[in-house]
Amino acid sequence: MIVRYRNFLLLNCALISAAHSLAGASLQNGLPDGIALVTSRQGSVTLSAPDGRIREPELHAVEVLSGVKVTSGSAGSIFFSLSNGVGLGLHGEAQLRFESYQQDPVPAGRESIDYEPTRSRLVVQLLQGTLLFSAEHISPLSEVVIKLPHGQIQIHRASGKVLLNDSDAQISILSGIVAYDYPNTEVQTFINGPNQVRISAQSAREGRFAESQQIGTDPSSEDVRQLVRAARHARERVIFKVSATDPSRLQPVLVAKPAALQKPTPRPYRYLD
Repeated sequence: MIVRYRNFLLLNCALISAAHSLAGASLQNGLPDGIALVTSRQGSVTLSAPDGRIREPELHAVEVLSGVKVTSGSAGSIFFSLSNGVGLGLHGEAQLRFESYQQDPVPAGRESIDYEPTRSRLVVQLLQGTLLFSAEHISPLSEVVIKLPHGQIQIHRASGKVLLNDSDAQISILSGIVAYDYPNTEVQTFINGPNQVRISAQSAREGRFAESQQIGTDPSSEDVRQLVRAARHARERVIFKVSATDPSRLQPVLVAKPAALQKPTPRPYRYLD
């Protein structure tokens, strides 16, 4: 039964990868950039534009991140909610470059935080530190790629954490599945949650993981869960609505915390005995 399940899983992942390739090709034909909202930030955080300008991001500011490098200090952190519904966060001393982020127009009336109503292509490069992501809702036609020094991660509806320390990458997947593409080869390995792997420069050249283990219940694993929950919270805090005056534009709208939305509404009356 286990072997059959794995075969079924790999077949579906291969089909998803093919869909990503087709979507990526069509999404490079002059589509507009996606946008993002800064849902939280603390400590030292800067945004470096392609022209070299450096500035500090403001809370709840709308950002166009294509070509931007985000840097956080040792005590800094920042979380984004992207217009395709993906939640991203940097924690501690980290650097992330947004190589490209494109998105198809969203049909009016189909906005949602539970599923992606359109196609998008997001490619980021982790240069240093910790990246958190939450993309459990992403469309099968969309592409979310995290580039690393020795390969890249393709996200297939997953949430997790990537820690880049020197040239070693530790990938922790809490839910869903991702594919890891080794450099200079067609070898691809799938990582499903809850598991974590470590990839070194040598193991990447050999097309294997340096270490692999299941995420447990120890304090370090709980820290991973807490950080990933922060990325999920970032994406659940914002819904991007189609502008009533310009259907080609999206406007971020902050929503209440998910727990608050689940509270029962008090009745404006009561029954008498």
